[in-house]
Amino acid sequence: MKEQRIFGWDFIMVFIAGGLIRICYQMQNTVTPLYAANLGFTAASIGLLTTVATIASLALRPFLGGWLDRYSRKWIAILGTLVFSVATLVNGIAAIFVLLVIVKAFQGLGFSAHTTAVNTMATDVLPEERLSEGIGYMGLTGSLSMAIAPALALSLAGGGNYQTAYLVAFGIGAVAVLTLFLFRKKPAVTAGEKVTDQARGIARYFEPSAFKPSAVMLLLGLCAAAPSTFFAMYALNKGFGADQISLYFTIYAVALAIARLFGARLARILSEHRTMLLATLLDAAAFLLIAFASNIWMIWLAAALYGLGYGTIYPLLNAMAILKAPPSRRGTAMATFLTAMDVGIGFGASMWGLLVDWVGMGVLFPLCALCCVLAYVLYWLLLRSKEEVLS
Repeated sequence: MKEQRIFGWDFIMVFIAGGLIRICYQMQNTVTPLYAANLGFTAASIGLLTTVATIASLALRPFLGGWLDRYSRKWIAILGTLVFSVATLVNGIAAIFVLLVIVKAFQGLGFSAHTTAVNTMATDVLPEERLSEGIGYMGLTGSLSMAIAPALALSLAGGGNYQTAYLVAFGIGAVAVLTLFLFRKKPAVTAGEKVTDQARGIARYFEPSAFKPSAVMLLLGLCAAAPSTFFAMYALNKGFGADQISLYFTIYAVALAIARLFGARLARILSEHRTMLLATLLDAAAFLLIAFASNIWMIWLAAALYGLGYGTIYPLLNAMAILKAPPSRRGTAMATFLTAMDVGIGFGASMWGLLVDWVGMGVLFPLCALCCVLAYVLYWLLLRSKEEVLS
C-alpha cells in the first residue's frame, strides 16, 4: 500500500502561515522585555505583560474548541491572525503601561485563535496513519522561527530602534493572513457537530481524554516561561553580547528541529517512557548549565540540550492529546492542550518575574531544572500505563 503524503497544498499553506506567525510572535517576544525595560518597567511588570496575554488567551480557548468543531476553522484562523498582527504593530507605539496591557490582551486573543485553528486545520488534511508525524512537522515552525526571529528582532532593534522591529513583525503577520486565504479544504460534515452540541459540563469546553498529557504540558510550560521571557535579559546582565545571545536561540532552534524530526522515531525505539525521561533530564541539565555558566560555550551547550529535550517532549504530548480524542472533538482537544501550555507559560512568566524582583535572577534557572524533574514524575504518575501512551 502506497504511503499517503503529508505535504499536500493545504498542509503547506497552514505550515507557512503557522511559521510566519511564529516568527512574528518570537520577534515581539524578544523585543518586548527590552522595550519595556527601556521604558523603566520592572521585571514583575514585564512578566505581567505575558500573563495578561495568557489570561486573554485562556478566556477564549474554551470557546474556541467548540467553535472550531462547528464553524469555519479557516475564517477563525484568518481573524485571529489579523488581530494578532495588528496588535503587534500597535505594541511598537505603545509607551504607556496600561496601553501595553491592552495590546497584550488583544495579542493573546489573536494568537489563541490562530494557533488553535491552524493546528486543527492541519489535522484535517493529514493522513490518519501519519497524523503524529504531521503534528511533529507542524512543530518545526516553532523551530524555524527560533532560528530566525530573535536574531532578526535584536538586529532591527539595535540602538533602541524598537518600532522598526515591530513594523517588520507586522508585515510578516500580514503575509500569514494572505496565505490562509489559499487554504482550500473544508472539514467533512459529520455527526461530530451533534456530539459537540450535546456535550455537558466541563466536557463542553475541554476534552477529558486530553487532560493527562495536558497536565504534564502545563508544568513544562512553566519551565519554558523562564528562558522565553528572561533569558535575553539574564544573559546581557552576565556580560554576554547580543550576537552571542542570538546564537543561543539559533542553536536551540536547530536542536529543536532535529528533535521534532527524529523524536517520534526515538520513542518507537526506546519507548515513550524512556524517551520522556531522557528528554526531561536534558532539559534539567540545560537549565543548570545556564544557571552556572562561566563562559558562552556552556550557554550554547544548554541551548542544544534544551532544544533536544523540549523538541522531543512537546510532539509526544501533543499527539497523545489529539489521538486519544474522537475526530469530531479534535478542535476541543487541541484547545485543551494549548490551554494547559498557556497556563504554564503565561502564569510562569509572572511568577518568575515576581521571584526575580524578590530574590534575584540567580534562583530562576535552578528552580526550572527542578520543575523539569517534577514534570517527569507527573508524567510517570499519569501516563505510565501502556494504554495511556502512543502505540
